[in-house]
Amino acid sequence: MNKPVLHDLVSSIGDLATLPTTVVQLLDLLKDSTCSASKVVKVMERDPAMTANVLKLSNSAFYGARREISSVRDALVMLGNRSVVTLAFATGMAPIMRRDLLGYGITRERFWGHSLKAATASAIAADRLGLSELRCEAFTAGLVHDVGMLVVDSHLVSQRDCIGFGEPAFSVSERERQTLGFDHTEAGAMLARHWGFPEVLVAPIQFHHEMDMSGPHCDVVRAVTVGNILAQVVDEDLDIETNDFVRSVLAGVAFDEEFLAQLRLDLSSNLEETLARATRPTATLV
Repeated sequence: MNKPVLHDLVSSIGDLATLPTTVVQLLDLLKDSTCSASKVVKVMERDPAMTANVLKLSNSAFYGARREISSVRDALVMLGNRSVVTLAFATGMAPIMRRDLLGYGITRERFWGHSLKAATASAIAADRLGLSELRCEAFTAGLVHDVGMLVVDSHLVSQRDCIGFGEPAFSVSERERQTLGFDHTEAGAMLARHWGFPEVLVAPIQFHHEMDMSGPHCDVVRAVTVGNILAQVVDEDLDIETNDFVRSVLAGVAFDEEFLAQLRLDLSSNLEETLARATRPTATLV
């Protein structure tokens, strides 16, 4: 399938063609590293369900809040703008990402679970790579790194085709290119730009299966590439010793059995714990 046809596919995928208004507004906040608290409050107060979810997550024990957080303004003061916007974006993307991928043979629970685990592992990877200031960006990009699979799946289902049931389930680029002429990273980057994602998110979506990407967002790409592999190592028992790509990806990360054991524990947490742990500020609040 050539690129013009891929473009048509991206622009005609039904309810995926547009994002909810609140998520679009949160994207604008993600693009603005100096966004004011009043802007965050204005966006979130228009979506009571999202606000309720964010407050629930904000009160998680993993944040260690000194008192109950009962409003968006409380959350902003206690946790910081970046963490609150990241939490809100994650909750806003959940209904979009929680879908069965019939063309891959992947259930919605497994797809959303991998997305969350990759997001959490990407934030952890940012820390391990000395990129702690990019934790929120790494988490957010890790959450949506496989969004192109939604595009590919819609086409596979319409054609009554399937490229799933292979292992590992989330390393399918070669099979996709053989079947379709493009893969989920290309489709995902095109969808992300169609949605208006900032390039700091587009780049990891497009290059998370590559290690030699250069450019202004290469550090976030690196964190998400490592995070995606770490999530698969833990969740799918990828063999680090016999897989050359996995070894090359993890070469810059100091890890041992103790680290992997802790990672398995971190990634086995429930939704609230996973989101709170991954987006918890590690330095001075913004």
